[in-house]
Amino acid sequence: MLSRLAGEARPSIDLLEAFVEHWKGITHYYIESTDENTPAKKTDIPWRLKQMLDILVYEERQQTAAGEAGPCLEYLLQHKILETLCTLGKAEVGRTAGSP
Repeated sequence: MLSRLAGEARPSIDLLEAFVEHWKGITHYYIESTDENTPAKKTDIPWRLKQMLDILVYEERQQTAAGEAGPCLEYLLQHKILETLCTLGKAEVGRTAGSP
């Protein structure tokens, strides 16, 4: 019984690790990128965002207790990822608005 429970807990840890890794990949691009002419859509950012979304959807479907947020959703909320994405998106639109 205990080994079965331990086996069930492991995927959420892996999901959280993957979720955080994708987020770090996105933020790393904005911290390290020196090419401001490359729009985000031509990087791996859209793929990473899709992976994060897929993880959140999977996590939501796995939740058995109603009303509980999973670890990935908790991370998203605690680290203000949506607010950060909005800020980055606004900066990207402003930067590319003058481009042909």
